[in-house]
Amino acid sequence: MGVGGGWRGPDQSLGGLPRTFGLQNRNTGGDGPQKPLDRVLLRRVLTCLSPYKTLWVGIFACLGATAALGVVPPLLVRGILDDAIPKHQPTLLFGLVGGIIGVNLVMGLLGVLQSFLSAQVGEGLLYDLRNRLFLRLQQMSLSYYTTTRAGEIVARVSSDVGAVQGVATGTVISIANNLLTVIATIVVIFGMNPRLALLALVVVPGLYLPTKLVGKLRRKLSAEAQETQADLLAFVQERLHVGGMLLTQLYGQAPADASAFEKLTQRVKALNLKQTLAGRWLFMSLSVFSVAGPALIYLFGGIEALNNRLTLGSIIAIVAYLANLYRPLANLANVYVDIQAALAIFERIFSLLDHDPEIADAPGAKTLTQTRGEVRFESVGFSYPNAATPALSELSFTIAPGERVALVGPSGAGKTTITYLLPRFFDPTEGKITLDGLDLREITLESLRARIGMVTQETFLFHASVKQNLLYARPDATEEQLTAAAKSAHIHDFLAALPDGYDTIVGERAFRLSGGERQRLSIARALLKNPELLILDEATSSLDATSESLIQEALETLLQNRTALIIAHRLSTIRTCDKIVVLEHGHVVEVGPHEALLAKNGLYAELYQKQFRPVSTN
Repeated sequence: MGVGGGWRGPDQSLGGLPRTFGLQNRNTGGDGPQKPLDRVLLRRVLTCLSPYKTLWVGIFACLGATAALGVVPPLLVRGILDDAIPKHQPTLLFGLVGGIIGVNLVMGLLGVLQSFLSAQVGEGLLYDLRNRLFLRLQQMSLSYYTTTRAGEIVARVSSDVGAVQGVATGTVISIANNLLTVIATIVVIFGMNPRLALLALVVVPGLYLPTKLVGKLRRKLSAEAQETQADLLAFVQERLHVGGMLLTQLYGQAPADASAFEKLTQRVKALNLKQTLAGRWLFMSLSVFSVAGPALIYLFGGIEALNNRLTLGSIIAIVAYLANLYRPLANLANVYVDIQAALAIFERIFSLLDHDPEIADAPGAKTLTQTRGEVRFESVGFSYPNAATPALSELSFTIAPGERVALVGPSGAGKTTITYLLPRFFDPTEGKITLDGLDLREITLESLRARIGMVTQETFLFHASVKQNLLYARPDATEEQLTAAAKSAHIHDFLAALPDGYDTIVGERAFRLSGGERQRLSIARALLKNPELLILDEATSSLDATSESLIQEALETLLQNRTALIIAHRLSTIRTCDKIVVLEHGHVVEVGPHEALLAKNGLYAELYQKQFRPVSTN
C-alpha cells in the first residue's frame, strides 16, 4: 500500500471543514480570587447525587458511628493508667485492652462497609454521567466535532467523569468524616478539661494558615500540571496514531517530535517537583505546630497533675485526642477550595450536557414513511462558522425522483458542502432544501438519515471485523444480503480469500487495507443499507481502472429507481448522469446533461478540455 495523492494526513480536516487544534475554555484555577459558591450549580450536583439517598444515609451512619467510636480508645487508655494498673485490677486491665481491640475492630468493619457503599455511589454516578455524556455527544452536530479536539472530547467522558467519581467518594466523604471527627473530639476534650481544651485550640491558627497558603499554591500547580499533562497526552495521541506516525516518518520529523515531547515531559516533571516541594513545606509546618499542642498540654497538664487536679491518664488521653483534632482541622482548612474544585469538575460536565445540538428535530417534526426522492435546493446559502466568505450562495437546483445528478466544479466550489446539507449535518443559513415538498427541517433526523446512503472521499472503518463494519449500516441484515452487497461492490472475492474471511479485523482506521479496498467496503456498506437517496462523493476516486469499471457496472444496476447525487473529479465517470450541476464559488453557473454543457462551451467544457487535453510530447 503506497501513499498516493488522495491520501490525507492527520493535519488535514475532513472534507475541507475548519478544524481548530487549540484547547478551548481551559480553567487553570487556583491563581485567581475565590468566587462565591454557585448555589444553582450546587443544587444540580445534589440532584445528581439524590438517586443514591439510601446509600448516603448508610455512608453517613457509618461515618457518625466511626467518629463516635474514635473517641473511645483514649478513654479506655485513661482507665488503664488511672484505674487498672494503679489499683492492681487485672480483670479490668484485660477488659479495657479487649475494649480497645474490639472498638478498633468495629471501626475497621464500619470502614469496609462505608467504602463499599461509597464505591457503589461512585460507580453509579460514573455510570450515569458517562452514559448521559455519550448520548449527548451522539446528538451533537458535525460542527462541534470539527472545532473540538478529539482528546478534549475523550477527556470529558473519561478523566472528567472519573474525577467526579473521586469527588463523590473522596471530597464529600472526607469533609463529612473530618467534620464529625472534630466535633466528637472537641466535645470529649471539653468534657474532660475545658481549660486544656481551650489551650489545645490555641495552635489551630498555626495549622490553618500554612494549609491555606500552601494548599492554594499546590492547587495552582496541580491545575498547571493537569493542563500540561493534557497537552502531553494529546501530543502522544496524534503522533503515535498510525496516520500521525506515517506522516512523521514520511517527512522525517521524528527528531523534532522527540524534542517537543521532551519539552512537555520536562514541564510536567518541573511542576510535579514543585508540588512535592510545596507538600514537604506544608508537612514541616504542620509538624511544628502539631508538636506545639502536645507540648502545651504536657506542660500545663503536668502542672495540673502536680496539684492533683488532673490524672496522668487524662493527660495522655487528651494528647491522644489532639491527633484526632489537628489532622481533620488541617484538612478542613481547604474545604472551600475543595468544594470549588469539585464544582468546577461538575460545571465542565454540565456545560456539555446543557449544550444544545445545532441540528435537532423541530417541534412537531414529521417521520418519513415513504419517499419519492424529489430534492429541491431553493436559494440555499451557507457559511461555515468564522468563515470569511459563504460556502454557498443563492444556490438552486432540483433532483427529480430516480434522477442521477452530478456536482462538478473547481476545488472549493461547494460540492462537498452540498452533500453535508442533504442529510442535515448542517442546516442552510439561507433558503431551504425540500424532500418531496417537505422542508428537511420539518422531518425527523432519524427518518431522514435512514433513507440516505453516503460514500465519502474518506472511508472510515472501525477497528473491528469486516462483518461488523458492514452491519453497522444495517444490523439486521442476513448473511445473504451481506454477501450480495459485497459482491455488488466487487469486494466479496477479496474478503473470502482472507484468513478469517468476513471476520477479519481491519485494524486501526483500516490501514491494513488499500484505499480501493476501503472504498469498496464503504460502497458495500451503503448498498447494504439500500437507501432511497444515495450520495457518492468521489466514490471511485481510489480505484484502479479495472475496479472502477466493475463498480460502475454495479452502480448502473443498483442506482435504478434511486435519487443519486454524485461528485467526481474524473468527468468521464459522470457522462451518463441525467443532469450535471456546475458550481463555482458556491454558485450554480451551469445545469444540463453532458453533451449540452459541452456545446455551451462554458466552465464545464473548460474543465472537460483540461482533463482530456492530449499531452504534448515535445
